[in-house]
Amino acid sequence: MLPKRYTFSGVLFFILCEIAIPSYSQLGVSFDIKKPEQYDDRVLGSEKSDKKKFTLSRRLTQNTFTHYNYFFNANNKLNEIIEQAKSQHRDDYTELLSFYNYSLDVTAGNKIQLDSVIYKSTTGIVLHDLRSDWVDNMYLLMGAAYYLRKQFDSAYLTFQFINYAFADKEKDGYYKNIGSNMDGNNAFSISTKEKKSLPRRVFTEPPSRNDAF
Repeated sequence: MLPKRYTFSGVLFFILCEIAIPSYSQLGVSFDIKKPEQYDDRVLGSEKSDKKKFTLSRRLTQNTFTHYNYFFNANNKLNEIIEQAKSQHRDDYTELLSFYNYSLDVTAGNKIQLDSVIYKSTTGIVLHDLRSDWVDNMYLLMGAAYYLRKQFDSAYLTFQFINYAFADKEKDGYYKNIGSNMDGNNAFSISTKEKKSLPRRVFTEPPSRNDAF
């Protein structure tokens, strides 16, 4: 679902970019998500998000663990499911061709693997600080997995949550007016502005909120 653009040789430069480039933290994100059973008796990283300062070292640690321990694996698994479905797809030119070159009936049959993506995404969120730069990406993977399972209501609610929770905020924490010029600009855009610097385009994902639309 998301592009594979990570190479082992780029990891060090990516980490340096994380340190050097100023960017936003996902402040004010709350969630109502069930803990995995083995963590029921533990206070997890997500529950301590408002109790610890989000220092540079903490941000680097949280981003690295969430990205490479959870997002990377879940994203690869999701891509494998889609590639499998594509390999089984055959166009029938006697009927209206499908928009995508794979069938949701095929992906939905891969329930165990999709459950694994949802589990990894959920675990990646609840175990780590909610101000991590990868929380929105984990939610997007979760929503995509629900969609590929043909659980459209769950997918819709997840994408709606991303659109709300990760919308641009003012410095005082209030959400900006979406799709209007009330904030003093002339843009009537509902999307989140993407960072266009070269390091960000190469080594980070665009805002998942835009994909969730």
